[in-house]
Amino acid sequence: MATAGILILNRLGHRWGATDDEIEMSLPGDELIHRPMDETNHAVTIKAAAADIWPWLVQTGYHRGGWYSDTKWDRVMDKYIWQVIVPPEERAEWRPSTDRILPEFQQIEIGDIIPDGEPGTAFFTVEAFEPNGYLVLHSNSHVRYIGPGFLLDTPFEPHGEFSWVFYLYPRGPNNTRLILRTRARYAPWTFRIVAWPLLMLGEYVFPRQILLGIKKRVEMMPTAAPVDAQSER
Repeated sequence: MATAGILILNRLGHRWGATDDEIEMSLPGDELIHRPMDETNHAVTIKAAAADIWPWLVQTGYHRGGWYSDTKWDRVMDKYIWQVIVPPEERAEWRPSTDRILPEFQQIEIGDIIPDGEPGTAFFTVEAFEPNGYLVLHSNSHVRYIGPGFLLDTPFEPHGEFSWVFYLYPRGPNNTRLILRTRARYAPWTFRIVAWPLLMLGEYVFPRQILLGIKKRVEMMPTAAPVDAQSER
């Protein structure tokens, strides 16, 4: 039973909704983590053009558009996980994800910081993007918060890096595949052994919540979302 559970968790954590072809595709940003210890691929079909999905990707981030995950799950994470592993002085204030396009967050450039918490905590850097095509984010600040707070600033403090690639793959005029690929490296070895089940569970839950949240918001829009000027470049 334990072996079956591990195999199921491994399968769900590494791929949800992604086809074999999508898993084998080379995506922009793969080169950021040259030899990843782990790679996961998750995907969903959205009944909309890529141009209607792009504005939701551009505005992601803490105190921006959010990550579109389920509100109830967000509250559970904030109350029972983040408040335990993140020091109080670094804890981010919970705020629900938006259900609308935010014009003030529709401009991005290479090197921009996408916060995932209060200043000085976790954040992403925009490494590459193509309007209506893909968004590549990189982080070397998140992994330290996965372990318990008492490990911070000790030799056992978790550290590492990972990339998120949101890739839009049109499959017709109003059908688009949205792929979210994660490639990661992390240490020390003790952390890799202990944290693997938590990481796989997180990789099943969070990408799925993000993708379904974007799908719901895009498909509920009565008309096409406004296209930012960058998409016309």
